Amino acid sequence: MSKLENTLPPAAMPAPAKRRSRLRRLGKALIYAVPALALLSVLGNWLWMLSGSNRWELQSDADGVQVYTMKTPGSSALRVRGIATMKQFSLSNHIAPFLDESIQNNCAEWVQGCLGYRIVQPWDPRSGSIVTLWSVELFPPFTPREMLLLGQLRQDPATGVVTLENIAAPNKLPPNENRVRLEHMHNVFRYTPQQDGAVKVEVLYDMDMGGGFPQWAQNLMAPMVVRQMLTKDIPRQLNQEKYRKARFDFLVDGTLAKH
Repeated sequence: MSKLENTLPPAAMPAPAKRRSRLRRLGKALIYAVPALALLSVLGNWLWMLSGSNRWELQSDADGVQVYTMKTPGSSALRVRGIATMKQFSLSNHIAPFLDESIQNNCAEWVQGCLGYRIVQPWDPRSGSIVTLWSVELFPPFTPREMLLLGQLRQDPATGVVTLENIAAPNKLPPNENRVRLEHMHNVFRYTPQQDGAVKVEVLYDMDMGGGFPQWAQNLMAPMVVRQMLTKDIPRQLNQEKYRKARFDFLVDGTLAKH
């Protein structure tokens, strides 16, 4: 290119020279933009980690279901709490799926994207515990997850309140190289019998998907998951005849004391 061509304004430059000029400007912009975006992302995550009231805050109240969230300073995850009162199911009805071995044959009816479910250690009525393994498919590019869970069930002899905890127990089996096994999960289902025969159902949702799954996406989805669980999933599942007829000797249905 001659000295004269090199001094031409961009509008007068030949097309190839224009493209080279634009690419150079774009390259320079990216040199500054990429580090700036990375810095903003780190700063945003840091501010989010520091934020939080450490109190339950009401997010929605509709159709008889209240959903609360709690953000604790130092944690990136939201904890979610859902509450609903169900008049059509007893304590035994609610607990029946927890002990239903047939779910191993149709786990996708219970958990969307379920690839498999098996009972690792059968239900032990003396300890009130069971160990189960769930495998769940996620959307690309994320690897399927495994949830190896210790389930613990107990009933307060004074009030009749039943508590079911599902706690991550990742070391009870060797790791699976084709799955990401959850390291943190502590979901609690609490069933409180009411004087009118209804049962107040409380769900505490506290888990980390791990494996590079974006925490912001989980925080966005978790309240919706809990709400759907209480409004649609649990009633639909418990309406099955085998659960409506369930009765367990180790459970006392109804209130044992005034609340």
